[in-house]
Amino acid sequence: MESALIVKKADEYSVVCHTRVALDCQENGGWCDSEEEAQEWVEHECWIFSGEGWMCIACNAHFMRNLAQNRRETYGDRPDETPDDDLYEGIDTVR
Repeated sequence: MESALIVKKADEYSVVCHTRVALDCQENGGWCDSEEEAQEWVEHECWIFSGEGWMCIACNAHFMRNLAQNRRETYGDRPDETPDDDLYEGIDTVR
């Protein structure tokens, strides 16, 4: 795990919320005795790994509530570049 994702304070370790967008963001996970325990803590608490860092549940909920707005901010007036059909590619669905 990258050290930028973990903070150390008084010989305890905690994973940092990467996004920090929600008003009720936890900012840090639980304080643990080792980096490995901090990693296990966020996995147990169902934090989301974005590929760039960990996201707490509150920030994930904030992001999901504002998903349409985030897509507009990202792609603007280029709807042809954001087909929704590609959202299901590679996902095995049960029918």
